[in-house]
Amino acid sequence: MIAFCFLPSSTAADTDAQILVNFKSFLSNADALNNWSNDSINVCTWTGLICINQTILHGLRLENMGLSGTINVDILMKLSNLKSFSVINNNFVGPMPAFNKIVGLRALFLTKNKFSGEIPDDAFEGLRWLKRVFLAENGFKGHIPKSLAQLPRLYDIDLHGNSFDGNIPDFLQSGFRVFDLSNNQLDGAIPEGLRNEDPSSFAGMQLMFNLFLLITMRNSKQISKFIVNFEFIPTIINLTDFLGFGLLLCSCS
Repeated sequence: MIAFCFLPSSTAADTDAQILVNFKSFLSNADALNNWSNDSINVCTWTGLICINQTILHGLRLENMGLSGTINVDILMKLSNLKSFSVINNNFVGPMPAFNKIVGLRALFLTKNKFSGEIPDDAFEGLRWLKRVFLAENGFKGHIPKSLAQLPRLYDIDLHGNSFDGNIPDFLQSGFRVFDLSNNQLDGAIPEGLRNEDPSSFAGMQLMFNLFLLITMRNSKQISKFIVNFEFIPTIINLTDFLGFGLLLCSCS
């Protein structure tokens, strides 16, 4: 006689409520999320959630809540419809979590936290739908990740107020709606593809500007905001006469 043993089928996938409650368990100072409970039928009534038609979870907007602890991306990636994630103005620390596990992500807002360290070059690989990246006013350092510059749909990027260094990469996109790299430690030349960006996007850094970009700045009447390295231009006097601005020149090492 042959006996057949049937293993029980796998359990049904966790509900959005169960996933979110589990995610919350890794947070600290989460009093603002007190109504996150498995007892609630519709998560769209919960604090900090963005839903479509009050039924489909679309994003998390956990801003200005004093949150800290761990952003557990392995849990978040179970939210099949998660498109937007924001923790602006909280107290998260440490390296940037591996958000590239959330392949459908379209917007990421980490501004005004205490994230730090270098962001790996592949940190944004696979995020082909990502359009908006806000990492401003943290403690990130090292070069701007190549995978960030190569995002095919990116139109908003704000990295100001960090300690990024090295050269500005060539961005795949141009004509950004929001573009801000100001107040970092970037150097070298501004890529030609970024010559039409507002000059204030590069404020607070010692960069080499090519002649074309300087003329563009002159036309926009904003060149006087900058200290520019002209070490690579042999005709400083003639160039400054041509520009007609009280530009402060420096010999930057």
